[in-house]
Amino acid sequence: MQTEPIISYRNVDSSPAVSAIVEKRIAGLERLGGRLTGCEVVIEAPQKRKVQGRVFRVHLKLHVPGPDVAVSRTVSHGSATDNVVLAVNRAFSAAEKALKRHKKTMGRVEVKHHPPVLHGEVSQLEAELGYGYIRADDGREVYFQRDGLTANNWDQIDTGTRVRFREMEGDKGAFAAAVTIAD
Repeated sequence: MQTEPIISYRNVDSSPAVSAIVEKRIAGLERLGGRLTGCEVVIEAPQKRKVQGRVFRVHLKLHVPGPDVAVSRTVSHGSATDNVVLAVNRAFSAAEKALKRHKKTMGRVEVKHHPPVLHGEVSQLEAELGYGYIRADDGREVYFQRDGLTANNWDQIDTGTRVRFREMEGDKGAFAAAVTIAD
């Protein structure tokens, strides 16, 4: 983790035992997520004690690449009241599930890879029909069209003109895209 975890208590006395449990659960999240950069934990209770018992809320904010993951859990009914450890464990269990979902979602994000920029010269040109062929520096012939030019300079292109381009794969084979005149 790049920053130390922040553990805050609101209307609850801080406890070394609860802090130890929180730190242990944070270490578990780090092993699960791998790229956890920060964590904020807030353990809170309402200011007034209820007749039935005390309600505890635990808020977690996990800093990860992409959008942060935020989870809140409340323990407020039955024999679970007055049990801050149960609230902490429920919040961290929910955070584990949310972190797994986040990891799965971010795993699907694909980075678009661009083909490298190649150099060559125009070997054939059919100016009236709007297409031609480029002989790449490695000797391959690549088809290009007037629409493949990045600038509106079709009149400046002639046989022997040096160009830069990106080779793309189409239904009928390789073609040049992003064709520009090399200076």
